[in-house]
Amino acid sequence: MGWLLKLISRLPLRFLQVFGAGIGGLAFRWIPVLRKRTNTHLDYAGLNAPGLDAKVGRNVGRQSLESIWIWYRPIDEVCQRITVSPETRERFDRIMESGRPVVFLTPHIGSFEILPIWFAHTYFPKTQREIAVLFKPPKKAILQKVVGEGRQAPGIVLCPSTMVGVKRILKTLRAGGCFGGLPDQVPTKGDGAWAYFFGQPAYTMTFPLRVAKQFEADRMFVWSVREKDGWRLESRDWNEPLTGDAQIDARAMNAQLEAIVREAPEQYGWSYHRYKNPGVTPPPETLPT
Repeated sequence: MGWLLKLISRLPLRFLQVFGAGIGGLAFRWIPVLRKRTNTHLDYAGLNAPGLDAKVGRNVGRQSLESIWIWYRPIDEVCQRITVSPETRERFDRIMESGRPVVFLTPHIGSFEILPIWFAHTYFPKTQREIAVLFKPPKKAILQKVVGEGRQAPGIVLCPSTMVGVKRILKTLRAGGCFGGLPDQVPTKGDGAWAYFFGQPAYTMTFPLRVAKQFEADRMFVWSVREKDGWRLESRDWNEPLTGDAQIDARAMNAQLEAIVREAPEQYGWSYHRYKNPGVTPPPETLPT
């Protein structure tokens, strides 16, 4: 499997994006569950404009194939395809100079794989501050090896969503490093709280919130917008005080995510099973708004 992905990664990025868009478009057309889920989630957000669902399907395909390119191309080459808005660069420089713990929240927009690579390439050599990245390992062992190899780079600490991974994250933060996670990924049983997301109860990740409060960390949303020849990094500070109440803080985080998603709805992962119940008690009738 690894050799095949490495072979695919040798293809031009633009070709993979175009080919991926075609695959994504076909999958969206031929797999009713993906089409239905995408449209349902767009309806929840009030964003189901004509043709938007098809754009979402094509972008899902783009993201799948370009991730292979990102994993297996030289880091220098990947970073050459990344542009950074002036406001985002200023934010990164400011928080890195402060030396304070940082929690990065990266939603499923554009290609979320590029943040740790760009961050480690840009800041690790001069600050030695690592970034711990939380991810959910694939169920198949062969894919676990492939994904792990592809995401490794100096300055990146890979942390599976297990107790071992949690300990790595805490160790990295105590050593002056940073933590990056996907705030809109459905957590495992017991690791989240019910909170509204686009008006619907969604079991929401609370671990980044707990860590941010424990370490009194700076918080920043960071996401990428796919462009013709690469990606543009955008960001937003989140300075709203955390209350320590899981549902209230989760709702506040989701409200920030909603505003970010509305900026690039065609590049968001609407087909992801965001509203599933991972085996916990169903949500109460009323939640913090």
